[in-house]
Order: sequence, then structure tokens, then C-alpha cells
Amino acid sequence: MTKKSFLDYYMEILEKVSFNDDLLTKEYKKAKKLLHTNEAENLDHWINNHQALAKKLRPLVNQVQYKR
Repeated sequence: MTKKSFLDYYMEILEKVSFNDDLLTKEYKKAKKLLHTNEAENLDHWINNHQALAKKLRPLVNQVQYKR
């Protein structure tokens, strides 16, 4: 069994909760606070490549700060 990174974990979570905008927003913000800067940037790139998620989260992508 392979160990998942937090980035992989949050990508999976965001896909699973995408049916609920409030929950999606909450989980996205939580991911951005927990992930390191490079992982958070990778998450944003991944979101932009998934149109359904990008449409819902695009306004937040620039608002939520990376972990420092």
C-alpha cells in the first residue's frame, strides 16, 4: 500500500465534495492552510485543469494565502 501525500488527499477530498459549494470552499481553505507553498501552488494548478472545480473555486484561488 502506498502512502498518499496531503496534496493527493486534498485533491481526492475536493473531488468528492464538489457537489456542495459550501463544503468545497471549506475544504479548499483548509487545504491551503495545511499545504506547503509548492503543494498549494500545485493544488491551484490542478484545480485550474479541472473545469468544474475551477468554475466554483476560481474566485478563491487568489484570495486564500499560501502557508509561509
